[in-house]
Amino acid sequence: MRQRFLPILLLATLMGCSKSDSNPIVDFGEGEGITYRTGQNLPAGPNDPTDWTSDGEWNKQERGLFPDLSFDFNGTQQPGIISYTTAYPNPSVEGQAVWELQTQRGTNGTVPKLYNIQAVLVNRKYQVIERLGPFTTYAIYHRFDYPSLGLSPNELYRIYYVVYDANGLVYKGHGDVRYTPQ
Repeated sequence: MRQRFLPILLLATLMGCSKSDSNPIVDFGEGEGITYRTGQNLPAGPNDPTDWTSDGEWNKQERGLFPDLSFDFNGTQQPGIISYTTAYPNPSVEGQAVWELQTQRGTNGTVPKLYNIQAVLVNRKYQVIERLGPFTTYAIYHRFDYPSLGLSPNELYRIYYVVYDANGLVYKGHGDVRYTPQ
């Protein structure tokens, strides 16, 4: 009896894998999927521990968001070079939000090293809504206008970002955002 169900179970499993590969969906994780911040960039509620930190391995869809970069996205990173990265307010009631990424200052307060930075804002199906960069800088301050970009209210979106230099990957991560008009 068991042997009869094994091929059916195997076929169902394979069909499930095929479907997810051809129709990938961003996994926003448990809970609300965002880290709450005020317009002054202060904590304002739940925190998603996977947001605004160094990401581990990226899947095929995530790596494909930066087609002009040819280094190993799953290679060694240097998380110590990032001072902070965040988006605020989150969720955004007014439809405006700022994404910031700041690298560490040089020793004794000297000017920090310049890095190349690229980012993309995507929907849950990994469709690119806006591309940023590449910029050669030590900090990013970018204002998103969600209504102008066509973001749907109360939907989750993700910002993927990559920091790199002439040697390749330095840092990569993501953060999830939401536009929640009142």
